[in-house]
Amino acid sequence: MTEITTADRLTFGQKLGWAVGAHGTSTMIGVLVTYLLIYMTDVLGIAAFVAGAIIFGARMYDLVTDPLMGYISDRTKTRWGRRRPYLLLGGFVCFIAFVALFNVPDIDSETGMAVYAAFLLILFTTAYTIFNVPYLAMPAEMTDSYNERTSMMGYRVVFFTTANLGLFLGGAMLLKAYGPEQGYAMMGWILGGFLLASMLVAFYATGSAPRYERTESSHLSLRQQIALVADNKPFMIFLAVKLCQLIAQASSQAALIFFGVYVLQRSEELLLSFGTYFTVSTFVAIPLWTWAGKRFGKKPVYMTAAILYAIVMSSWMLSDSSEAQWIVNARIFGIGVAVTGILVMGFSILPDTMEYDRRRTGLNREGIYAGLYSTMEKAASGFGPLLFGAYLGSMGYVSTRGGEIAAQPDAAVSGIYIGLAVFPATAAALSAVLLIFYKLDEKTLKAAGPE
Repeated sequence: MTEITTADRLTFGQKLGWAVGAHGTSTMIGVLVTYLLIYMTDVLGIAAFVAGAIIFGARMYDLVTDPLMGYISDRTKTRWGRRRPYLLLGGFVCFIAFVALFNVPDIDSETGMAVYAAFLLILFTTAYTIFNVPYLAMPAEMTDSYNERTSMMGYRVVFFTTANLGLFLGGAMLLKAYGPEQGYAMMGWILGGFLLASMLVAFYATGSAPRYERTESSHLSLRQQIALVADNKPFMIFLAVKLCQLIAQASSQAALIFFGVYVLQRSEELLLSFGTYFTVSTFVAIPLWTWAGKRFGKKPVYMTAAILYAIVMSSWMLSDSSEAQWIVNARIFGIGVAVTGILVMGFSILPDTMEYDRRRTGLNREGIYAGLYSTMEKAASGFGPLLFGAYLGSMGYVSTRGGEIAAQPDAAVSGIYIGLAVFPATAAALSAVLLIFYKLDEKTLKAAGPE
């Protein structure tokens, strides 16, 4: 294991400050995949398939905007650096979009409601892009150290966890206290406020961080740069791995609240348990996964986490309304441990693939890579609800307005099981298989040079 030199090492404040921004991005993605589908079907009265298609369509919009945002941030020159101005702008736009999404006016027509929801989702995804693409590009500029990036991502997972705590605990408390309509409106304002605060902290705290802003050796168009990125085999394999894992997580999060309502018949209790035990397991697991990644290598540890996730998620097939709460809690704890490993290793591998590209080509294209990754992340977060929503619709799921709980046919309940257990377990297992082909380790990275 290579020692981190003083020049490579970041301060505690710099790493923590950058990582705080993950609270905001994780809140936005978490709301999208956890609450948005059931909010659209059971509060706004939009049919399940239409709601899933709207979410997916908004994600596809990012196929253009994310790489473009990366290209723009790569070429930005300010006294604050290339990325940080967009953290400031993105924070305020994200807050506006988040609040608007859960404070929708009453529209009698289902078609009109669907059109309005689609417009708000475009605003929501644009806001997320402005912040997240430059944010993801920053670690590759802040340090050249292979292992220091793993440490940074451990900090990031902490704030991914605080976001989940707000989503599940805070969301459950608001829905229980105020009911669905008012609860979601309050969620927009309260979680939106925390989101804005976290993004502003990330902007201010990284002001003193080092920036390894190399000069590009050539000027290529966006299309040419994307074509060259496709030659980065480690990055392309990593994208495929993350696509599977994010689809798994998006499907399971979209199905979770449906499972609490229509299978366990204790939705608020499930959300509260998820927020509590997922949070505890994450804080327990972060140092263990970080140590394991440095000791055994990122790839085998990453594969282990993916396999563990597949096993635990498949166990939801054994659950029903009579299951003891301690079993539910133990399962959630196991999910938290597995997801933590997936996040710590995955987040630390992304900047490695960026560094590999720079060493091979001499080009500084972190923004392009961050944009493509963010595109894939959003596509997965949209495809999960689309897949689940379409499946629910085909099984006869009954949508309602105002938060009413309707009786569901047996086929729809079976579809909820599939969305929470089978889809995620299968996708996670596939990601572990794809990791076999990932070959970039510390030695390979250091040996990489111009072709």
